[in-house]
Amino acid sequence: MKKVYLFTSVLLSGLSLNAQKIEKNVSIPQSRNTYTVAKAVKQNINPTAKAQGDVLWNDNFETPANWAFTAGTNQSAGTTGQWSVISTFPTSLSSQVGNYGFPTSFGTSGNKYAFINSDEAGGGKKQDAYFKFQNTIDLSSKAPGTGLYLEFDNIYRRFQETHSVEVSKDGGANWIIFPVNADVAVNSNSGNPEHEIINITSAGLAGSSNVSVRLHYVGTWDWFWGVDNIKITEAWANDALLVSSFMGTDTATSQGADYYLIPSSQVSFPGQLFTTAALNNGTATQNNFRIKASCPAAIYSEISGPGLIHGSTLAMGEIDTFSITTPFNPTDPGTYNVSVSTDLGIGTTDSYTANDTTSFRGIVIGGNDYGRDNGVMTAGFTGLSNVTAVGAYNMFNIFDDFQLGSIKAFIPTQSSTFTTDGIYCSIETWDGSAWNLLLSTDIIDITPTNDNQWHTFNSDQGITLIPGSTLIRATINYNSTSGIRIGLAQSCPSSTTGCKLDDGTTSGIIDPNAFMIRLSSDYTGGLNENTFVNSVSVYPNPAVSTANVSFNLKNNANVDITVTDVTGKVVYSNTLSNVVAGNQKVVINTESLNNGIYMVNIISNGSKTTEKFVVKK
Repeated sequence: MKKVYLFTSVLLSGLSLNAQKIEKNVSIPQSRNTYTVAKAVKQNINPTAKAQGDVLWNDNFETPANWAFTAGTNQSAGTTGQWSVISTFPTSLSSQVGNYGFPTSFGTSGNKYAFINSDEAGGGKKQDAYFKFQNTIDLSSKAPGTGLYLEFDNIYRRFQETHSVEVSKDGGANWIIFPVNADVAVNSNSGNPEHEIINITSAGLAGSSNVSVRLHYVGTWDWFWGVDNIKITEAWANDALLVSSFMGTDTATSQGADYYLIPSSQVSFPGQLFTTAALNNGTATQNNFRIKASCPAAIYSEISGPGLIHGSTLAMGEIDTFSITTPFNPTDPGTYNVSVSTDLGIGTTDSYTANDTTSFRGIVIGGNDYGRDNGVMTAGFTGLSNVTAVGAYNMFNIFDDFQLGSIKAFIPTQSSTFTTDGIYCSIETWDGSAWNLLLSTDIIDITPTNDNQWHTFNSDQGITLIPGSTLIRATINYNSTSGIRIGLAQSCPSSTTGCKLDDGTTSGIIDPNAFMIRLSSDYTGGLNENTFVNSVSVYPNPAVSTANVSFNLKNNANVDITVTDVTGKVVYSNTLSNVVAGNQKVVINTESLNNGIYMVNIISNGSKTTEKFVVKK
């Protein structure tokens, strides 16, 4: 079952800051069953060893009696899958690795680790679960104010749950909470394992002989969290941590989307900027905190200005947003990689560099494809629940004339129960107040024999996408609602992707990834072209009481017309016998149809042409 939470029913604001930019004020999370196999930013490595004596306390869960589970006040009665120390990953989860790609072991010394299994708890069961170290920890040898870290390895798959570590300097009378993995996108997996370093200096543990530590998990039929090799260490004075980073065009003049394939036709492409959130994770105040971006192959090396909130000076634990405002925009064709990292200024050396850097890899300049995705599938999008998604889209700005030859979409491996479903692509343009359908392609049937590959949907209409105010929405549309998986790539800026819903509205997605859908000037000939019927249109669109279907029949023939809803149910049918060649029009009464998206299918001599329309009363 797919699980997702609808936060509000208002899904897309039709307002824009200018003719090129759409502002969405509400987004919906992905389904729980969207699967993710990788994520960026955090480094999946083991930390380098620190100086001898810096570890003040540690536990590797090899003695399970050292830890005990306690239910919180919001715990559902009878909930299973609670905290325990295990040595074998649960079979109920390992059987799902093929779909979701999460890690199943730590790959570190020892066999045992702490684990909580929200998937086992099942639908409607809330876990509010603590796992507490049963002995107190003596840190009285450290002077008050000494900088401290809490470090551990962890593996997880995250949906809507929350992770935290909690510490006390008075034996558990009062607890200080430190969130963990709060920056992780919905439906993301950890590394194998992923090392966490949390600055807990502000809790004032140094000098206390009565320190307590516990883990806290809150979730309702979410996924899992495993923890191993937990320890308290002395903090570094100088440690910058890169939290997240995004690439995109300037939001003042465009939608702010990221692009990994910039074709030769887009000679006016403005280049891309980098926006990064970073944290001072050390104990020393940093007076020259910056972010830098570099790509030696493009002779590109830039450093940010001061942070948005704190400027150049970040005290311990402070986070800020930094922007690289010189566009990355190489002119020579090729494939480029850009590294973004923290910088503490001349004369200050970061003591731990494994958490400083992320990369934007595989940016292609030149060729015929215009793409938002980086070509590396990290997830398979299965849609939304609480609402019915009928399509998924990326937004594109057009900077120079683009002759559209085809649309390309990656459809990943489907579930083991999948049989067949149809998809088609569409292009819409934004006129400043509404989206207008420009074209719809023919339907391609996806089966277990042709999934896990790119599919090409050719445009037979000779359309040129024009620059200026044109904002394009390229959509992969479901022909039904069976939940076919659509390829997702890297995390991307908000308000640049989204879903179409069955009521004709749209929604953004919380923590979005770019859909693997591209525009191309390549053309390989029509797919499933109806050689007997062309020039099909439906108007008005949206329809209220009637919809006029016009088409051109090339030869005298019988014509079958059907209308189906998003579930594939036929809601209208009409057989026309001995129709003469030429322009034709059929009027369909839509008064009895519910609001939503419909497909009109025109079949003649064994060939079919399909056109989409909306009923909105």
